[in-house]
Amino acid sequence: MEKTCSLLVHFDKGTPALANEIKEALEGHDDAAKVDAMKKAVMLLLNGETLPQLFITIVRYVLPSEDHTVQKLLLLYLEIIDKTDSKGKILPEMILICQNLRNNLQHPNEYIRGVTLRFLCRLNETEIIEPLIPSILANLEHRHPYIRRNAILAVMAIYKLPQGEQLLVDAPEMIEKVLSTEADQSAKRNAFLMLFTCAQDRAVNYLLTHVDRVSEWGELLQMVVLELIRKVCRANKGEKGKYIKIIISLLSVPSAAVIYECAGTLVSLSSAPTSCRESFVQMLADKQLRETEELKAKAQVSHAQPDDLIDFYHLKSRKGMSQLELEDEVQDDLKRATGEFVKEGDDANKLNRILQLTGFSDPVYAEAYVTVNHYDIVLDVTVINRTKETLQNLCLELATMGDLKLVERPQNYTLAPESSKQIKANIKVSSTETGVIFGNIVYETSNVMERTVIVLNDIHIDIMDYISPAVCSDAAFRTMWAEFEWENKVAVNTVIQDEKEFLEHIIKSTNMKCLTAPSALEGDCGFLAANLYAKSVFGEDALVNLSIEKQGDGKLSGYIRIRSKTQGIALSLGDKITLKQKGGA
Repeated sequence: MEKTCSLLVHFDKGTPALANEIKEALEGHDDAAKVDAMKKAVMLLLNGETLPQLFITIVRYVLPSEDHTVQKLLLLYLEIIDKTDSKGKILPEMILICQNLRNNLQHPNEYIRGVTLRFLCRLNETEIIEPLIPSILANLEHRHPYIRRNAILAVMAIYKLPQGEQLLVDAPEMIEKVLSTEADQSAKRNAFLMLFTCAQDRAVNYLLTHVDRVSEWGELLQMVVLELIRKVCRANKGEKGKYIKIIISLLSVPSAAVIYECAGTLVSLSSAPTSCRESFVQMLADKQLRETEELKAKAQVSHAQPDDLIDFYHLKSRKGMSQLELEDEVQDDLKRATGEFVKEGDDANKLNRILQLTGFSDPVYAEAYVTVNHYDIVLDVTVINRTKETLQNLCLELATMGDLKLVERPQNYTLAPESSKQIKANIKVSSTETGVIFGNIVYETSNVMERTVIVLNDIHIDIMDYISPAVCSDAAFRTMWAEFEWENKVAVNTVIQDEKEFLEHIIKSTNMKCLTAPSALEGDCGFLAANLYAKSVFGEDALVNLSIEKQGDGKLSGYIRIRSKTQGIALSLGDKITLKQKGGA
């Protein structure tokens, strides 16, 4: 029986691998050997072999692997094996595969999720796909655009299956909502393509609603728009007038590919294609002439610029300074003139982010400048050799605790006596749970055979870098408060005696927004209750209810209750409040 083929790989049949050899390699612990064995298995399957004896081995020893190449090859293997019997019924063992695919769709690693979603685009068995639908739809709202792009493609592929409309009844409506909120251009293009392919009326409606913004869209999306226009106008020539404005607006975009497609679209829609071509050629010639003139004008301006920089050293008063100090002074003056120097507040903020990792008496001194950028933490570590010896195989070994993950493997360096080295370490963050980075500096010297280890001070990641004030309605706050299962209750313990002052102190310390109206906080009754709200960069909600009462001795008592969907943010925010609430310091 002829079968569809979505994969072609060149295979030399000169020395075919034996199934037993492949099985042994897959059962081992060497990832490189597993990769080689999986490649051989895929090639044999593509060339007509069945290899039924490998399936259970792959389920036991390959499915649990965390190696990305192994997982990619596993998906290729699953793509080409027979998943149904001779009667077309799904094989019972495919249940094991279904569970693995569901785990992959919820995997913390973006690559694993993405390649699994791409794999599902090539799967035709609805019995395997149906249990995975909730996980696929959840990925439409993932924080990473790579996953959202592939989730949209998976939805489109499933909807196009013979039973697809039953599996995903509301798919066009969901994708239309995604299209209206999506910021990533590639994901936006995929969403529009899905509507174009599966629900053309919705795609046309979206296009005509956003006519004035089409020229601002990304190149990929503009290309699909032109394809849609051609298809609609071929089916109904009377519609051409609606779309000419869009085509004309796209003629001024910077992309040559889009302009070329515009030309093709205009020619295909024109009743006089020859004259249309001539007009377009004339327009392109005029545009090229203008660009040439602009380049000539810029070239003339650049020729008028001086070739050599002025040496300011002779203009600077020396005041007994050395040549090195003089050069530093001049460099500082140039930086001030160009606005390169930052404000004093920024300098202070930078100093706060420099953390000492070793002691001043250690043979190797190290300090780290920590930069937090949404999902990434970058450590710029300065390592200084304070000895008179050359340090060999010096390595910064880091480890993490919490939802942090190191991106690169550590490298070895050679450090000359009394010299320094800048080492960069990138760390991925996947939630607001308090994380800790710890580790060692390890090195060797020529006269000591054993490696020397210096333990580094721990680096604690601050939750405040990941949450920001946000707003929601009272109804939404109450709904989330009832739904969220994690609560952290912190007793009020502060030297502050004014209720409103304490509320302001908590708002400032937690970087949250007070949702309670100012009018509700007016008056002086000795009681105060307020709701605070913040959102993390990972889309997590943080809810806080502050309830305090003024005692007879003037002190404040009460509780601060924190609720969230995840344990990490509730605990981290509770620790921060416990640390900061005292005030008066």
